[in-house]
Amino acid sequence: MFKIANRAMGDVEPFEHLDGAADLALGSAATMTAGALTKATGKPTHIIMGTRDSRGKYPAIRVFPSTVFETVSGAKIAGTAIGSSVTLASDALGVTATTTDGVFTITETDEGTPNSVVRGYFA
Repeated sequence: MFKIANRAMGDVEPFEHLDGAADLALGSAATMTAGALTKATGKPTHIIMGTRDSRGKYPAIRVFPSTVFETVSGAKIAGTAIGSSVTLASDALGVTATTTDGVFTITETDEGTPNSVVRGYFA
């Protein structure tokens, strides 16, 4: 789950209420595709901030490089990975330790094993 850790600006991203696929989870990374949110497989455009309403719309925020998110990795992320970009997990709720085609830049890690709590941003 992607949670806002902090912002590099004083403004707060407003919630948008957008159409989306039925299977999006709270805190998941999503991409706007053909007018609706779908689970992100690459760099996301939005993060889901609540459950789908009766009209099929999700509250979501846009992804900006100035927003730092906290999430869990699927494997240990060492301190040497700070500054590297990693890929999204297949469920779009966290990240992997894979740096090839990474979209989430690591700024902090607790170096936990087997999973690390990390902070970073989408660049």
